[in-house]
Amino acid sequence: MSDIPLTVIGGFLGAGKTTLINRLLKSADRRWGVLVNDFGAINIDAELIASRDGDSVALTNGCVCCGMGEDLGAGLQRLVGTDHILIEASGVGDPWRIAQLALVEPGFALGPIVVLVDASALNAHLTDRWIADTVRGQIAAAEIVMLNRSHVGGPAAVQEINPSALVVVGDADLDLLNFPLPTRKRFHADGPSDDRFRTWSWIPPAAFDRDCLRAVLLGLPRSVLRVKGFCQLGAEAEPNLLQYAAGQWAMTPYDARPGLVVIGTREMPDEAVLEALFAEALVGGER
Repeated sequence: MSDIPLTVIGGFLGAGKTTLINRLLKSADRRWGVLVNDFGAINIDAELIASRDGDSVALTNGCVCCGMGEDLGAGLQRLVGTDHILIEASGVGDPWRIAQLALVEPGFALGPIVVLVDASALNAHLTDRWIADTVRGQIAAAEIVMLNRSHVGGPAAVQEINPSALVVVGDADLDLLNFPLPTRKRFHADGPSDDRFRTWSWIPPAAFDRDCLRAVLLGLPRSVLRVKGFCQLGAEAEPNLLQYAAGQWAMTPYDARPGLVVIGTREMPDEAVLEALFAEALVGGER
């Protein structure tokens, strides 16, 4: 079975990400699967809705639109069976951090990272001490930049930040989403791996304190991309499935033998540091 193409759409607040997704859903030429942060902003015509289930909407044209929720990995699994998955990154988020999930999550093929830019606001954004680094980082992560509301200086400013990006001026060209997928090395936890990634496996010797584990997950460095596995929580040692990806996590009751796998970039802390970090979250701080 072929991997499902996955495209991350990034860009600062108001850049036009939701408008692009609305256009794709309304004029679908394939079964799009869409994960969005702000589910309420997606404008789905009533006649297109086939069914609703919580924060998921199935459309009559075969598309499925879901709220991203707390577990990005589980959200992707809900969209297995669609032809192409789109993830709308947060307006203040790093699209590359989400894109890396497709390199460590089996069954998906990462396409070019698309970042939308509002050219009319770009100069103000790049000179704003509070948001300039965020906007520059988003553009630097892009392989395709769609420049909306363009003016004469927009393309030059983008190319100065990211000379290798393909810059598209004007209304987003939907044909660009038919691009061939670039060849990228994937991470395989059970075999030869891409040297950009590292992995660490650990069997917790005791149950985690729920609040302490949350604090650990909140404090994980950006170099940690994925935590997945089974653990026990609280004084009652309740068995749970833990899933963490791109800064989001979920814990779901699930009875299985404890064991965690952590995947990250080369900058991820070494095994001793990670073990000490998670061990401090065990009930009583046991090791």
